[in-house]
Amino acid sequence: MTSRPSSHAARGVVMLLVFAALTALVDVYAGNRLQELSLVSMAAISFTLSAVFFLGLDILLRGAATAFRPLRTQTYDVVAINVSTAVTWLSLLYALKYLEPAIVNVVGLAVGPVFTVLLGSLLRRGSSVLRAEVAVSVGICGFIAVLAWASLTGRSGVGEVDPAAAVVGFVLTLVCGVGGTANVIYSKRLSEAGQSPQAVLAIRFFLMVAVTWFMVAADDNPGLGEAFLPGLVIAVIGVGVPLYVLQVGIKYTEPITASLIMTLSPPFALLWQLPDQRLQISTLSLVGIVAITVLVGIGVVARRRVDRRSGLHAAEAAPVPALPVTVLPDATTKPAREGTPQ
Repeated sequence: MTSRPSSHAARGVVMLLVFAALTALVDVYAGNRLQELSLVSMAAISFTLSAVFFLGLDILLRGAATAFRPLRTQTYDVVAINVSTAVTWLSLLYALKYLEPAIVNVVGLAVGPVFTVLLGSLLRRGSSVLRAEVAVSVGICGFIAVLAWASLTGRSGVGEVDPAAAVVGFVLTLVCGVGGTANVIYSKRLSEAGQSPQAVLAIRFFLMVAVTWFMVAADDNPGLGEAFLPGLVIAVIGVGVPLYVLQVGIKYTEPITASLIMTLSPPFALLWQLPDQRLQISTLSLVGIVAITVLVGIGVVARRRVDRRSGLHAAEAAPVPALPVTVLPDATTKPAREGTPQ
C-alpha cells in the first residue's frame, strides 16, 4: 500500500509551505523593525521565550530526564544544530540591515538546495539527489547571480545601495544559507533518531540564547523595553510556529525536497512587503523570484514522481501472504480410534 507514505509526504509539503509563508512574514516585519530597534535584543528575547516554551513543555510532558536525554545520546547532532541555528539567525538578522527582505529571503533560501546537493551525502549518509534536482539547483544559482547584480548596482527594491554594504549583506546571506542547510540535515538526523519535532526544538536554542544575551550585556544601550513586544511577536511568528511546522515537514520529506519548497517563501515576501512605503518592487526581483519558484516546482514534481514509482515497485514486490489451508480428511479414511494419535 502506498497511501500512508503518500499522505505523510503531502502533510510534509503542506507544513513546508506554511513555513515558507511565515518565514517571509518575519523577514519583512524584522526588516522594518530593525531600522528602529536593537536586533540583538529582539533576537535574545524571541529565542529565550521560544526556548522556555518548548523546553518547559517537553519537560512537563515527558520529564526532565527524557527531555535532556538527546544531549547524551545524540551529542554531536545536538551541538551541530545549536551551532547552525545560531549562525543562521544571527547572519539573517544582520543581512536584513543591508538588503531588501525579498532579496535576503530568496538568496538565503535558494542556496539551500545547492548546499544540500553538495553537503547532503557528507552530513547524512544514504541521502539521494535526483538529476532534475541538481539541474534545478544550478538554475537557481544563475538567478541568484542576477539578483545579486541587481542589488549591487542599485536595481533592487531599496534603490541605491552602498556597494560595500551590499557585499556584506550577500556574504551574510550566503552564510545564512549554509547554516539553513545544516539545520535541515541535522533536524532530519534527529528526527530519524526518534526525536519528535517538539523534542528537537526543546534542545535547539541553547547556544543562540547564550550568544544573544552575551551580546546584549556588551551593548551600552540594548533597549530591552522597546524590543520586548517585537521580540514576542517574532518568537511566535518567526521562531516558534514556523520552526515547529518546519520540523514536522522535514520529518516526512527528504532534505532536498524541504530545501526546494522552502525557497517558495520569496513570493510570500513579495506580497508581505507591498505595504512598506520604503520599498518598491523591482522588475528584476520579480522575474528572479518567479523563475526560482518555477524551478522549485519542477524539482518537487520530479521527486514526487520518483517517490510514487518507488512506492508502486515496493507494493508490486511485496510477497502475497499465504492463506491458511485446512486439509479435510478423505472420505475413505477411517476415523481414528479413541486414544490413537493422529
